[in-house]
Amino acid sequence: MNFSHVTRTRSLSALALAAALVAAPLAASAASGMPDDGGSRHHQKGGHEFSRHHGSFGHHGGDRGFRALDLTQDQQDRIFKIRHEQAQAVYDQKKALRAARTALRDVARADAFDEAKARQAADALGQAQSQLALLRTQTQAQIHAVLTPEQRQKLAQMRAARHAEKPAKS
Repeated sequence: MNFSHVTRTRSLSALALAAALVAAPLAASAASGMPDDGGSRHHQKGGHEFSRHHGSFGHHGGDRGFRALDLTQDQQDRIFKIRHEQAQAVYDQKKALRAARTALRDVARADAFDEAKARQAADALGQAQSQLALLRTQTQAQIHAVLTPEQRQKLAQMRAARHAEKPAKS
């Protein structure tokens, strides 16, 4: 038997064993959906991952702004809780909004125009849009209350800079 072959085989076996030992806890946590610290993967990344379905501060791209504000862990927790508490209501309202748009579209595509149905569908669409705007505004106000005066000022500056970058609508 060749000595270098035995040594190489043992080295590869040891390397494979080491890789398995390192990978096993990672694979187990990935399979269970839990990180090693026992918390949900959904709540990772600096305490919480502010995902889209929880709404966003400022509606579009609010998460990037939060990172720039250097939130404390307590602030991150409080903001997550606010968003989490609003998530179902926002989801339900978006669902109502989609249904109202579909209803209005169906009225427009009907063979015969029915003004009463069109008015009812348009009113439902307006109500759904209004409720969603109200939910977003409530969430923004609650989050705003969590921020320090310095963070609020920095957020206002970031918003002003972002609006200055956008081309004017024609």
